[in-house]
Amino acid sequence: MIDISEEDKSDLPRLSQIPGHLLRDCIGSAKDEDMEILARFAYWRHANHEYREIYKVHRDVEEEENKLVWDAYQGESQSWWKRALRLPTPEYARSATSRFTVPPFEPFDIQIENMTILSDKLLASQRDNPKAHALDLAELYRELGRFEEAQLQLSKIPENEKGNTSRIIAEYIEKRETAPIRFRM
Repeated sequence: MIDISEEDKSDLPRLSQIPGHLLRDCIGSAKDEDMEILARFAYWRHANHEYREIYKVHRDVEEEENKLVWDAYQGESQSWWKRALRLPTPEYARSATSRFTVPPFEPFDIQIENMTILSDKLLASQRDNPKAHALDLAELYRELGRFEEAQLQLSKIPENEKGNTSRIIAEYIEKRETAPIRFRM
C-alpha cells in the first residue's frame, strides 16, 4: 500500500483535480494496484455526489415542513396572557423528535461494480492488518446493503477510536439504510 509519510514529488495532477467524468478512465489506466484503489475511492465519492444533491433538497423540504408544524404549534400555544405580557415568541430550533428521513438510494450498476471491486481490494489489505480500512469497508458494505459485513468491519475498530462517523454508520446499519451518509472520513 501507499506510504503517506513519503513526500509526493510527482508533477502529475492529484485525483481531486481530475474532473469526475474522467475518473473511470483513471481506473482503467492505473499503472498499479495503489493507483487503482485511489481512483476507485475518488470515483466512489464522485458517483455519490448526485445523491448528495438530492439529499440536500430532500432535507431542506423536510426541514421546512418541520418548521411549518412548529410555527403552527407556536401560534396555537400563544395564549392571550403571553401576548398581553409581550413575552417573546420562541425562535425555531429543530427538535430531536422532528421527522428526519433520507431519500432512497439506488446506485447504478457501474457504482455497484466499483464499490464491490473497491471493497474486495480493501478487504485483501486486511490480511496484513485486520483493522486496515475497516471504516471505509463498513461504509462500502452498508451502501451495498451488506449489513452483516458492515457490522463486522465496524467491530474491528477499537471503541476508543470510534467517532461520530462510526456511530452514524452503526445507526444506519441498524436501520438497514443504504444511503450514503458521509462526505469526508
